[in-house]
Amino acid sequence: MQKKLQSEVSQLLEEAGQFAQQGKREKAYQSSLKATSVAPEQPLAWYLRSQNAPSVEEQLMCLSRAYSLDPAFPDTRKELRVAVQALLKREPFLAYVHETEELYQVRSGRDLLINIPKNRAFEKPYLQKDPGPLRPAFRWLYLSLFALLLGGLGAILFAPITAFQALRLQSSSLSRSDRVRLWVVLILSLMIWLASIPISWLLLIRFFP
Repeated sequence: MQKKLQSEVSQLLEEAGQFAQQGKREKAYQSSLKATSVAPEQPLAWYLRSQNAPSVEEQLMCLSRAYSLDPAFPDTRKELRVAVQALLKREPFLAYVHETEELYQVRSGRDLLINIPKNRAFEKPYLQKDPGPLRPAFRWLYLSLFALLLGGLGAILFAPITAFQALRLQSSSLSRSDRVRLWVVLILSLMIWLASIPISWLLLIRFFP
């Protein structure tokens, strides 16, 4: 069954390519339309359909779908950008919906979902990366922050422990990025400790006048 489906899709894609070369856009479109119906997870089918789509909206939708299925698919990224720029000339406002590491998803005024490629590589902020060997320092940092929100008394104790863990781990064999993250943790722990002193003092005055 799977082989039969793959054979049918391959035949439809071959037909679409041949019809397009012959200038028979309508037949090329119909073949690619059938291919996207039979194999909706096939990026080439959506790309070929975009090349022969009868409307700009459908072309944009097909390119967007092809890019979301395979961001590395040849030519899709460039053509999608050109199509989005053409859309922006008619609809300058696109509503943000969602994003991944490779793309932004937006909604046009005609309620069309569009995937826009990102210009830069996705980078997680230092404190959102997997702590790995820095886990003890991060664990105490989170406890310090939580204690600070609860009134500051616990942060007076937890923040110095966080700083000690950060300094202790600096002597380990770490990458440059991990060392930078430790310095961030150390600075944050000192800031939390300084902030916890007046907060704790006000809390003690309130409950023990």
